[in-house]
Amino acid sequence: MSEEQRKELEAAYDSLQANYKMLLTNYEAETDTLPPELQSLYSQMQKMHRDMDVSHRQMMAGNRGRRMQGDNMMAEGMGMHMQGHMTGEWYSQMMGMHDQMARMHQRMGQQNMARMNRRLSDEYGTMRKMVPGLDEPSETPFNEEGDPALLNGKNLYSQNCASCHGSNAKGVSGVFPPLVDSEWVTGDKSIPIRILLHGLQGDIDVQGQTYQGIMPSFKARLSAAEIASILNYLRTRNQGDFSKITQDDVVRVSKDYSNRTRPWTASELQPTIEE
Repeated sequence: MSEEQRKELEAAYDSLQANYKMLLTNYEAETDTLPPELQSLYSQMQKMHRDMDVSHRQMMAGNRGRRMQGDNMMAEGMGMHMQGHMTGEWYSQMMGMHDQMARMHQRMGQQNMARMNRRLSDEYGTMRKMVPGLDEPSETPFNEEGDPALLNGKNLYSQNCASCHGSNAKGVSGVFPPLVDSEWVTGDKSIPIRILLHGLQGDIDVQGQTYQGIMPSFKARLSAAEIASILNYLRTRNQGDFSKITQDDVVRVSKDYSNRTRPWTASELQPTIEE
C-alpha cells in the first residue's frame, strides 16, 4: 500500500468512525424500544466493530512500520498481504451486519436508523476497495497445518460465526439464516467449505425462507483445520449421520478453487446441492 493509499484509507476510516459514533448515540437513545432480535444484533455489532478495529489498526501499523530488507522484507510483505486480506474480510463482515440491520429498521419503518446503517455498510465497501490485492488471487499460502480433532469446533464457531448466526446456530429469522437443519451445511462437503473459504452473497433459500446479504470469506482468518473443525461441529448439530470433513478436504477444495476471488452465489452452488 502506497503512502497516498494509506492516507486515503485513514481518512475514510476516520469518517466511518465518526458515523459509527453517531449511530451508537442514536441506538443508546432507543435501546429500550428495540425488539430483542435487534438488541442482540446491536450488541454483536459493537463486538464485531472492536475486533475489526484491531485488525484495521494492525494493518495500518504494519504499513507504516515496514522498513525491512532482503528475505525479511519478503516475509514481512507476505505477512502484510495476509493482514490486508484478513482486514478486508472484517470489512465485508461489517458490511453484511450493517446491511441486515438496515433491512430490519426499514421493515420497522425507522428510516433514519436504516439510512445510518446503510451508510456505514457503503463506507465499509468503499474501504474494502482501497485495500490493494483483495480482488486478486492471494499469493499467500493458505494455512494447511493443524489437526481438527485437537480443536474445539464449538468455541471456534462462537468466536467467528455466532455474532450473525446466533449462539445456537439457529440464525435470526429473516436476517441471518440458520445453520441447523440446513442442506447448505449437511450436503456435499465442498458446499460449506467453499462458503467459508470464499463467502456468499445474494439470495439464498433456507428452510423455506429467503435470506439476502453478504457473508465474508474466512480464508485469511481461519486455517484449514479450523474450518474443518467448525463445519464438523455444525454437522453434528444437525439431525442425521453426516461424514466428517477432514483438513485434507478443505485443502483440496482450496486448491481446486485457488483463483476464486469473489463470493459464491446460491445459484452457483445449487447444482451440487441437488446432485
